[in-house]
Amino acid sequence: MKIEVIISAYNNVRDLELVLEGYLNQINHNFSLCIADDGSTHEVADLIKTFQQKNLTIRHVWHEDLGFRRAAILNKAIKSSVADHIIFTDSDCIPSPYFVTDHRKLASPKHYTIGIRVYIKPYLSNNFRAGSLNPSHLFNSFWLLSQSLKDRVSKPEQSIRYPNLILPLINKLKPNLTIFGSNISMSLKSLLAVNGLDEDFEGWGYEDTDLLWRLEQIGLTPQGSLGRCCQYHLNHKENTPNPHAFNLFKQKKEDGKIFCDNGINKKSK
Repeated sequence: MKIEVIISAYNNVRDLELVLEGYLNQINHNFSLCIADDGSTHEVADLIKTFQQKNLTIRHVWHEDLGFRRAAILNKAIKSSVADHIIFTDSDCIPSPYFVTDHRKLASPKHYTIGIRVYIKPYLSNNFRAGSLNPSHLFNSFWLLSQSLKDRVSKPEQSIRYPNLILPLINKLKPNLTIFGSNISMSLKSLLAVNGLDEDFEGWGYEDTDLLWRLEQIGLTPQGSLGRCCQYHLNHKENTPNPHAFNLFKQKKEDGKIFCDNGINKKSK
């Protein structure tokens, strides 16, 4: 099964560098990367060339900067992918060494997979960016827990790699996982069946919610597990939400259209 990780990015070069280092450190390198670039300047392209020389298989998909158009650039990446299974993530989310392997093990045509997230607060985020602290510390659960006592990390318990034998019990105790567009995966076939993301969603918010709702209408159900598919989110200034996104999503649900008009393939006018 061919797996591609699609990373949405916009000018966040230092964070993207830390993230790509995380993909160099995966326990299995049987995957490709696609940087879905929402209009960055040449620095992102230069960084990609550097990591291509480090034996990461990366392609770069770019469009002009006309504002926040994440749905559009992700569709461009999806349309040009030759993978069987797609993992979506962002350029500020450092993957655990097992990130791709875990998503691969959970991959199923009947489900979409929800990964989990640990929040790295400003002090540690800035130290990682400055190079004064090695991101490999993130993969030590005891270190993470100690940092949480200093209020430098949030939700470190989610990253604990519980033994497979007790995972069913752990998941029963805490079954509800938060959905992040930066840590979900599904088959390429299912994405094409709903025409990808709806590009009517411009500005930050609800493009992922809408996509998952439509995937559920064709029969996919969510799955996930604590301690698996883990990523570490670097702190940054929050994006300004699109104030109209919720009402747009609500209207689209009422309309009930599963194959969106303004998706990978555009409806003829």
